[in-house]
Amino acid sequence: MNAQGDPSGTASPPSASAGSSTRFERQKQRILDAATLSLNQKGVWGMTLQEVASALDLGTSSVTYYFKRREHLAAAVFEASLSRLAGLAEQAGREATPRARVARYMELYFAQYASALRGECRPFAILSEIRAMEEGVRSALIGQYQEIFRTVRAFFGDVATEDRKRLLTARAHILNEALFWSEVWLQRFAIGDFPNVRQRMLAVFDGGLVTPGTRWEADVIALDAAPDAADQEDYLRVATRLINDFGYRGASVERITGDLKRAKTSFYRHLEGKDELVAACSRYSHYRLASLRRLADQERSSAWDRIATTLRSALALQFRGEFPLLRSSALQAMPASVRQRAVERSERTALGLMGHLVWAMHDGSVRIVDPLIASHIVTSSIDASYDLRGWRTKLPLEQAVDTYMTVLATGIFDPE
Repeated sequence: MNAQGDPSGTASPPSASAGSSTRFERQKQRILDAATLSLNQKGVWGMTLQEVASALDLGTSSVTYYFKRREHLAAAVFEASLSRLAGLAEQAGREATPRARVARYMELYFAQYASALRGECRPFAILSEIRAMEEGVRSALIGQYQEIFRTVRAFFGDVATEDRKRLLTARAHILNEALFWSEVWLQRFAIGDFPNVRQRMLAVFDGGLVTPGTRWEADVIALDAAPDAADQEDYLRVATRLINDFGYRGASVERITGDLKRAKTSFYRHLEGKDELVAACSRYSHYRLASLRRLADQERSSAWDRIATTLRSALALQFRGEFPLLRSSALQAMPASVRQRAVERSERTALGLMGHLVWAMHDGSVRIVDPLIASHIVTSSIDASYDLRGWRTKLPLEQAVDTYMTVLATGIFDPE
């Protein structure tokens, strides 16, 4: 707690004149602008007070006057973004119907992103980095996000029963995560095309992927270890789970070897260091997802059955949580080159899925929707499903997978 009694570690403005108070707030907002850009590029632990100060041509003491520690500044960045996101959700929630609320929410989100690209406002902080914060602050920020999530879930109506609550939770989760992930692929489009892109994205949500009446068969495929990863697999399993839970910095060598009850020297017999470990986790997750697709292609004849089998198997991995696929959004604090390769792998996965969707549209099992946008929605949904493990534990695994898949297959709205 700082001298003014503020637990966030931010200073209170001078109590002189309205003019000095305005200058104080303007400078504070400038610091938050620079810190948000730095955090989005390098993660919580890559951002430094010195770098933020340098970006504004200030001395470090000018930043520490407002934010005593880096953790205080990072918390303020997240709080500001969460407050803005809450405003969007609350505004959209005033619309009359679920479709109108979702459409308005998407419109407001796309408009904020476009304004940030034009340099007219601060971008949203990458919220997945909240997991890298210290425990007390992380819990408070997650609580703030959960309030937003409940507002978004309410777009779809009341949660009258537990089954209804679980269904609406899956809908809100898929919607939010698809919007957050859209900032990765929206960069390919001109800002002037955003309204059209938004409508094509909404078309996927409104009706889902599958043509009404389509039936499908989908099993859960078991994966064997890759031959060249067998010696490393224990480390990859624990590291993947820790990175998904706590971000890049949370997967320390000490934590990984402690979980496995092994000496640190054993780690370095298999891997040279932390960056190599995280890069290996990314490569191995990509390999495992590609293996699911390959096995589904061998077992299923129709395009949609191949997609559904891959999706069902990937969701089962994420919901079990024992050895999940690595979350792309958990890689923010990685070295830039390693992070870029991980994002490229995610995009290749989406492009491969897009080809399957086109074939499924050709045979009539999948609706005519934008296949690129649809593939990214599916990819982000697999990626983010790991965060619903608590939701899943209240259901048999098969029922949890079916509920989540149904939202993607049939859409996020009740049939009319």
